Amino acid sequence: MSQFVKKKSFLIQSLIILLLSVGIVASFGIIPLPEYSTEINQELNGEIFYLVEIQSSNILPPAPDIVDQCIFKIDISSAITDEEKVICTSDLYQYSYDIYLNNTEIDENQNLVLRYWDNSANSEMTLMINPENSEIKKVNNEDVSMGRSAYEVNSLGEKLLSSWDMREMSARSAGIFYQKNSNIIEIFNVEAPTNYYFESLRWSPDGNSIVALDTENAIIIFSKNKIHEPIKLHLSSSYSPQFEGDEKVIYQLIGWNN
Repeated sequence: MSQFVKKKSFLIQSLIILLLSVGIVASFGIIPLPEYSTEINQELNGEIFYLVEIQSSNILPPAPDIVDQCIFKIDISSAITDEEKVICTSDLYQYSYDIYLNNTEIDENQNLVLRYWDNSANSEMTLMINPENSEIKKVNNEDVSMGRSAYEVNSLGEKLLSSWDMREMSARSAGIFYQKNSNIIEIFNVEAPTNYYFESLRWSPDGNSIVALDTENAIIIFSKNKIHEPIKLHLSSSYSPQFEGDEKVIYQLIGWNN
């Protein structure tokens, strides 16, 4: 009888602990990922460029393998937002195997500027890529006229602030901020899981919109003046038949041109 009572007491205690655990989880709540509109605002235009890794679909370690790194673009002026490959590192092996794709910039003529290490010259060299036809041109470093560096500061002198630096590690929210003179201005803030945030922020050419990459590998456009709700770009998957079966992971935004 005593053993039965002890067993019953243990079951009651376990049930109480379970109910308390459920109560704690319910009180804090499980915050879902933010949802965004996918309807493109007609006032938005231009092309957005970004870097992707093409990863193999290996299931055995080490997995996945990085098959290639590429620059893609999407034309948000079009009703159909199909993404298009511009260039990959594999297209540039005739120049070098050390291509600094992560440092790609857009010059004042809307060309992509890539740098690489030339072993024969033992120096850093520059390639200019026409984003419309992927034509490659080797140029002298001093002949390149750069536009706004990294698109972090717009023509009004407003600086985008790193979302990572603006949040606490335990924060259950994500936001977009910029600095104008000494003022910090919030554009967007939403409840989100602690591991969700925005990165790789870039201004639009007119300085009225911001494009961001989130930790869910989605590209989202925000209106600085909150004229429209945030827009998540719906990217097509038919990007290149040569990578069929492989996974495409966006890891950095390059910029937005007009």
